[in-house]
Amino acid sequence: MMRFGRILAAASVAFSFAVAPAMAQEKPSNAGEIELAQASKRRPAIRNTGTHVYLLRGFMDIFSTGMDDLNTKLNRAGIHASVHNHSEYGALAEQIGDRHRRGIRENVVIVGHSLGANDAFSMAARLDDFGIRVPLIITFDPTSPMSVGRNVSRVVNFYSSTNGWGTSIGRGPGFRGSLSNVDLSRRGEIGHTDIDKSPALHSQSIGYIRSIGGGRSSSTAQSPKQESKDKESGTAAGEKAAEAKEPAKETAKETAKESGKDAASPAAASTPAKPAETARAKPPVKDMAPQTTASAPVKPAASTETAASKSN
Repeated sequence: MMRFGRILAAASVAFSFAVAPAMAQEKPSNAGEIELAQASKRRPAIRNTGTHVYLLRGFMDIFSTGMDDLNTKLNRAGIHASVHNHSEYGALAEQIGDRHRRGIRENVVIVGHSLGANDAFSMAARLDDFGIRVPLIITFDPTSPMSVGRNVSRVVNFYSSTNGWGTSIGRGPGFRGSLSNVDLSRRGEIGHTDIDKSPALHSQSIGYIRSIGGGRSSSTAQSPKQESKDKESGTAAGEKAAEAKEPAKETAKETAKESGKDAASPAAASTPAKPAETARAKPPVKDMAPQTTASAPVKPAASTETAASKSN
């Protein structure tokens, strides 16, 4: 019995020595898998929501109603846009930064007028703290000589150097992008409260936004009902256009038939007879030739008579 106990104890010791290394190797792999799982939970999935245009009004939202008009035009064009007071730039930057941390990315475009133009650069500087780049800033008559930060790719500044308010924009430290200061005073006087309402500048701004990929996104996509209405209206318009084309086709066919009848009519057939008349008119010309040749021999007869008289 004691022998059996010793054998059992020896077997258990041997088993422990054989299994221990394998368990030691499994622990690191399990720990690695746990670490990877935790890391995947900490890193959210990246999702790009497209372009978002933030429009900043000026003082007390009184003189910057052009930003509201531009906001409407952008959304109608399928470009996601929202309009705010210039004093909200800090809160907007915080919201964008919070979404960025959660993996929600967007192409931030900032447009501002007057004080809103000044704070467009302040908002971009705040976004730089979150490591967020700003592909485009468009400003209308900024009132302070602001400078562009390193995280901005392009700036277009519409201003007037003669209206007493507008000013140009400078390059800040680390800025390597494109800067365009467009002085509109060369095109004629434009007021500080009118510059943001210019339809021409609105069209140019929309073009600049489209150049960086701004366009219709899922957030501005039409509902199925609206799409069906648009298709029906498009179909109706196409049917009307087709109906309008039918009378023109019938008229063209009738014209072609009439021209065919004219070609087959006796009047048309008599038209080529003119060359025959011309050919008939030629023989009299030939008949006149003998008359001319017949009168030629008369001269020698006269000369013969003269010679005979001389001989006599």
